[in-house]
Amino acid sequence: MQMVWYLFRLFLSLGLGVFTALIFGKQRFHAATAFIIDCVLYGLLFFMGVNTGQIPNITAQIAQIGYTALISTILVVIGCIVLSLALAFYFRAAQGNIHREKVGFSWSRLKTPLLFISIVGLGVVASLETSLFTWFTSGFISPLLYLLLFFFGMQMVQHEVNLVPLLKSPLMLLTPLCTVFGTYLGALAIPFFTELSLRDSLAVVSGFGWYTLSGVLLSDLGAPDLGAISFLSNLFRESAAFILIPLLASFSFPSIAAVTIAGATSMDVTLPLLKKSFSDSVVPLAIVHGAVMTLLAPFLIPFWFV
Repeated sequence: MQMVWYLFRLFLSLGLGVFTALIFGKQRFHAATAFIIDCVLYGLLFFMGVNTGQIPNITAQIAQIGYTALISTILVVIGCIVLSLALAFYFRAAQGNIHREKVGFSWSRLKTPLLFISIVGLGVVASLETSLFTWFTSGFISPLLYLLLFFFGMQMVQHEVNLVPLLKSPLMLLTPLCTVFGTYLGALAIPFFTELSLRDSLAVVSGFGWYTLSGVLLSDLGAPDLGAISFLSNLFRESAAFILIPLLASFSFPSIAAVTIAGATSMDVTLPLLKKSFSDSVVPLAIVHGAVMTLLAPFLIPFWFV
């Protein structure tokens, strides 16, 4: 019952944000919403680092956390590619033969992920090397998380995310399912290569690339070690998407494969790269897919943690 109440608060925060944007107009407060999201997000990431730094003997675990996150990312990407290729086989007609502009990889795309890693790292160092945050407990994360979801809800309305196409095409529905099951297919193998249990593996990867939520959510649920792994794993997934999307396009892989790897980021961060690599035809699918994954992540992360 406690978990149901927790999920209710998460989606209530998201819903209130949607409602607020609809009431005050979706064309207003764009800049203010984006600015507040950045500020709250930076605060959450910093305190997630502080929370991680409070884990007993954390310095001896950092290498293991990085290794586990990397293995998780590799297995999840493989799982998504395998299932998406199977799905594309049945929807080959929908893919068509589209002219694709080859896009090279740019290190500048990793600037934001590196900034986020630095903020988390700063929090870890501040916790380990100073006594400034002895007052801090994981309970301080929850209000910031609700505030972040509130403004995420506003931003979804402001960006005019429309889920109606989801009801019109089987591909629109099956691609998010492919991402979920492909991600979990990879997660099934994680316990064979790491010390994570199957349940923890499923929780860690359920951010679907939304690392700013997954790490904070698991930390808020009382597992800062899993939060650190999930943050890095989903961060690595986004970074892998920047590398693999143009690579998959250059080798004529179906656009579904690139979209599933991108996960929740397909509606925003990786959307320009998907569009440029696979043409405009992938945009509706990418937006709907990203929106669905964004809605699923806050539910599935704590679901596996029960």
